Amino acid sequence: MKFFLYLILLFVFFTACKEDESEHMQEDDEVITGEQDSSVFEINIDDSDLAILPKDGGGIHKAVPLGSTSANFGYYVYTPENYTVDGPEYPLLVFLHGWGANLGNEPLSKVLEHGPPKLIKKGRWKPSYPFIVVTPQLKTLYWEPFQVHKFIEYLMDTYQINPNRIYLTGLSLGGGGCWHYAGGIKDNYAAAIVPICARGAEFLIDNLKEIPVWAFHGNQDTTVDPLDNFGSVTLVRAINNANPKVKARITLFPFLKHDSWTATYNGDGRNLAQYYDTYNVDIYDWMLTYKKK
Repeated sequence: MKFFLYLILLFVFFTACKEDESEHMQEDDEVITGEQDSSVFEINIDDSDLAILPKDGGGIHKAVPLGSTSANFGYYVYTPENYTVDGPEYPLLVFLHGWGANLGNEPLSKVLEHGPPKLIKKGRWKPSYPFIVVTPQLKTLYWEPFQVHKFIEYLMDTYQINPNRIYLTGLSLGGGGCWHYAGGIKDNYAAAIVPICARGAEFLIDNLKEIPVWAFHGNQDTTVDPLDNFGSVTLVRAINNANPKVKARITLFPFLKHDSWTATYNGDGRNLAQYYDTYNVDIYDWMLTYKKK
């Protein structure tokens, strides 16, 4: 009799587990294959402060080692052709690198391996409007928001930067730096952010809903799960549920792993399969759609 009751309980247990698993799979399937925006996404740039900038046919990309200035990071800085210290103010793009460029005694040139600085190095940096591009090198384990804030203030004091057009982007650890800077500091300088393959946190949402966000992630990413623990998909959903000033965007590449940044930064991702918000416009043009008030 006891054995018979044991079999019944065992059957009930496995049936319940199977139902839970089925429900979980259905929830995940809904997340992946739910409503998707396949419409043509259009942007409209107010270029009243951009049209005056000289065309950039190729500028100067130079290293500024830690300790050679008052900056709290060593960094690479790209200044466009015809940039002058007393000329017009340019948009600023700050790129936060990922894990690896900050380990041990990595040379400053390590920050050139990915993202916009790599495009500059390869001669493939050709946005519609010129940017000053700055890539700091992290020497600690994470991008501390107030250190990023302090660094941006140094850049504003040092270069001809349009204070209404400061943009942040980063990959992996650097993408997390974007989430935490824009979400962790209420009076931050970011006009828009593009975090890639990164995780945020719930407490960041109140500030993130005030700033335009376009996140990118690979669906096959096993390093940072886009669907768990405030990965890109879940965090963007949470922001949009909080009634943001601008709808946060998320583009998920179904066949990419952790490296979803290469296809995003060089634009090749526009030719790949995508979930959710369509990637059919230049991300640098998208940034310029927004200005800080």
